[in-house]
Amino acid sequence: MKAIRIQERGAIDVMKVTEIERPQPAQGQVLIKVAVAGINYADIGQRTGAYPYLMPLPLTLGFEAAGVIEEVGAGVSELSLGTRVVSLVDGGYAEYALANATDIIVLPEAVSFAEAVMIPVQGQTAYLALQAARLHQGDQVLVHSAAGGVGSIAIQLAKLLGASTVIGTTTSAEKVEYIRSLGADVVINTKDASWVEQVLQATGGRGVDVLLETIGGEIGQQSLGCIAPFGRMMVYGTLTGAPTLFAAQALTGKCISVIGYNTNIQSLADQMHASHELLKYISSKQLHVIHDSAFPLDRAVEAHQAIQAGKTRGKVILTN
Repeated sequence: MKAIRIQERGAIDVMKVTEIERPQPAQGQVLIKVAVAGINYADIGQRTGAYPYLMPLPLTLGFEAAGVIEEVGAGVSELSLGTRVVSLVDGGYAEYALANATDIIVLPEAVSFAEAVMIPVQGQTAYLALQAARLHQGDQVLVHSAAGGVGSIAIQLAKLLGASTVIGTTTSAEKVEYIRSLGADVVINTKDASWVEQVLQATGGRGVDVLLETIGGEIGQQSLGCIAPFGRMMVYGTLTGAPTLFAAQALTGKCISVIGYNTNIQSLADQMHASHELLKYISSKQLHVIHDSAFPLDRAVEAHQAIQAGKTRGKVILTN
C-alpha cells in the first residue's frame, strides 16, 4: 500500500511516498481503509522533532483517519466490515491504517468523512478544553489562532456552549472575514501592538473569562493582560515554540489560572462523550467543519508547506 513515511526527522523533504505492506490487525484492533486523513500540528512536530512525545522511526505520519472497516482482529465482535468510522490511528497518511477498537467512532450517514476526520484530535481538543476551562453561560471567550483547525471549531463551540462574546485572533488580515463567518463577535489582529487594549475595549474593560492559548512566547505573555478576574487561560500548544514567561504577580492580582491542557490524558469515556457531542452538532448543522485545503495523499508535502506558511483555514485533509 501507499504511505507517507519518514526515516529521519527534519524539513519537509524527509517525507516520502513509500510502498509498504498493508498492516494486519492484532487482537482488539481494526484495519481502516482510509478515505480521509487529518493533518495536525502534532504531525509536523513528529516530522521536525519538536513534538514532546516522539514515536520511533521509521514512521508513517498521521493520527486521524476516517473511512470504512476493512478487517477486524481477534476479540472484536461489535464492529462490522464496511462500517463507516473515524478514529485515532497509527499512521493515518496511508491507504490503510490500524486503530484500537475502543477508539472507533461509528459515523451516521449525515456526517461525511471530511467532516468527521477532525473529531479525534482537533475537535476533542476544542470541546474538552472549553469543558476543562469551566465555561459558564454568559462567559466571554478569546480563541487565539481562530482560523486554524482547533480555533475554527472552538469559536463555534464557545457560542453553542453559551458564551456571550467570542473573540477570535489572527495575524492575517485575509482571515478576518472568515473568522467572523464562524460566529466570532470580534476579530483582532495580534500583529497590532494595541491588541490587548482592543480585547479590553470589546469586553467593557473586564477582560475575557476563558482564553484558549496555543501560540506561546510574547503573545502568551501578553494574553494575561486581557483576562478577567478569576479568568482561565487554557494552554494547549505553542505554535511559535517559544516559552511563555511571566511573573507570579501577573496571576495573583486577578486570581488568574493558567492551565495546561492535553486531550491524550482525558479518560476514554470523556473522549467518547466529546466525540458524540461533536457528531450531534455536525449532524444538526450547528457545527460547520471547514476544509478548504484538501490534498491527495501523495501531495502531503504540499499540505505541510501550506500549513507552515499560514495559508490554510480550518481543517487540512489528505484524500485517497
